[in-house]
Amino acid sequence: MESMIQFDNVTKQYPGSPTPAVNSLTIAVPEGETCVVIGPSGCGKTTAMKMVNRLIEPTSGAIFVGGRNILKQNVIELRRSIGYVIQQIGLFPHFTIRENIALVPEMLGWSQARRLRRADELLDVVGLDPAQFRDRYPRQLSGGQRQRVGVARALAADPPVMLMDEPFGAIDPITRDRLQNEFLRLQKQLRKTIMFVTHDIDEALKMGTLICILQVGGDLQQIDSPKTILSQPANSFVADFVGSDRGLKKLTLVRVSETMQTNPTVGSYDEPTADLVVRMRQHEMDSVFIVDDQHKLVGYVALEAAQAHSGRAADVLSPVIATTEEEATMRDAFSAMLSYGIRFLPVLNSHQQLTGLVSADDAQGLIRQSHPAALAR
Repeated sequence: MESMIQFDNVTKQYPGSPTPAVNSLTIAVPEGETCVVIGPSGCGKTTAMKMVNRLIEPTSGAIFVGGRNILKQNVIELRRSIGYVIQQIGLFPHFTIRENIALVPEMLGWSQARRLRRADELLDVVGLDPAQFRDRYPRQLSGGQRQRVGVARALAADPPVMLMDEPFGAIDPITRDRLQNEFLRLQKQLRKTIMFVTHDIDEALKMGTLICILQVGGDLQQIDSPKTILSQPANSFVADFVGSDRGLKKLTLVRVSETMQTNPTVGSYDEPTADLVVRMRQHEMDSVFIVDDQHKLVGYVALEAAQAHSGRAADVLSPVIATTEEEATMRDAFSAMLSYGIRFLPVLNSHQQLTGLVSADDAQGLIRQSHPAALAR
């Protein structure tokens, strides 16, 4: 597969520093892959990423994007051809959301109609209703919403390459998980080539198809798939960096969509409780999830409650306390089950429809599997 981003023996040495920030780095990122760069503080991960769009100039070596040497390109044109998402988003406060998204297309000379159409398209893609959000200002959005706009802006001119510098680092854990899942869903469709910097090994394992681990001084220790990083660390530094709980971390390599039961037994909102009791006994269940006529999850009914009430499911409905998504990892799902003390977790799509079910037994079975091939994506 052809490399979209390539580093050939790249070094960055700052004047007066005894060690390089990046040292003789040689890596290749194939088209459509997400390469997560990670390592301890001072390893040069952000420096390496910023050299791709020449926010930092390399001291020596060559970097190619799409087969072209970036040092031989006009720096402004280069930056406009690469999407860039940062932790603090960097939206212009006095521009509307639509104006923020349309900024690079405007610089590229797109017509107003095309710019506005593209901004609305991308708001829809990142899950924000254009009619509701296009004319708002950044201060009127939550942190998670602003981060979605930041991703939309980076995608505005349809760049083949995206750089993401800790894009979800300043967001609360629940919103962060949702945004990660949303971005994974988006990447399935768009297949951009992404260089993604993080300090969180769990995020690296979840988001990356390649992981590049650097040591202090910018020395490459290993670049491999998440599965290989976990099962075959190149040296003791990588093994220590990944951590001793590699068995649990292997759950990060498995998506909920790969494990879930896809046709769970459910009940309907208006169904008699007597019918639910029969179904639960037939399937040896102590509760059943309830969906409406659009198959959206509305709650669950416990066997004990259904036996005690001769009415409809709606009369004894209990709220669901936790759900997951198909793009979530089995580690995300298992963590939620442990946190809430539940054995089963419903899986919802972006329309809140019930698409499956995962269990704690599924997660524990994956942990017990010792052969790495059993955890291949």
